Amino acid sequence: MAADLPGIVRLRDRREALTLRTILTAARRLFAERGYARTPIRLIAQEAGVAPQTIYAHFGSKAGVLGGLVDLLDDEAGLPDLVASAEDLTDPADLLGLLAQASRQVRERCGDIVAILSSGAAVDPDLAATEAEGARRNRMGVEMVVERIRSAGHRVDPRAVDIAVALMSAGVHDSLVGTAGWSPDDYQDWLRETLVSAVLR
Repeated sequence: MAADLPGIVRLRDRREALTLRTILTAARRLFAERGYARTPIRLIAQEAGVAPQTIYAHFGSKAGVLGGLVDLLDDEAGLPDLVASAEDLTDPADLLGLLAQASRQVRERCGDIVAILSSGAAVDPDLAATEAEGARRNRMGVEMVVERIRSAGHRVDPRAVDIAVALMSAGVHDSLVGTAGWSPDDYQDWLRETLVSAVLR
């Protein structure tokens, strides 16, 4: 009977969530250090302090662990908070600025996960599907912002979503921040201004 009490259930849920996060954190570190292909489940389990069966039970496979990293990315990059803050915004430039901030935070806080997905997708069809899911979520977020601007009566380029997705891509970020040496602030400011000029009419 005690196991059915809400407090016990919440404690169990918290413990399970902590275990999952520990596994994903260990996998993230190992994938970044060793590469996806050279990181076996056994090593992730050892690093996380759990049995390999625990990982299989929760994620099903190593590809499933990487899929879990996509969910972790949303959380680590603070995307739920940005979505919540968008509720109070009405100015189209501010809404596009939120996309620029999201792009910056993803690259700054979770660039390693993006790189892991990209390199893994080249060798594993399951990972290519996981990367595609991440891209789908990103595009869906852009579509929501563009549609909100459009429904408020503002004119936007018919190809606005395509343009925004391209400007927010990892390649553009890496070229400006990684190669050209821009600061994250410079990148975010440029992206906001460029999105406004490219998307709004």
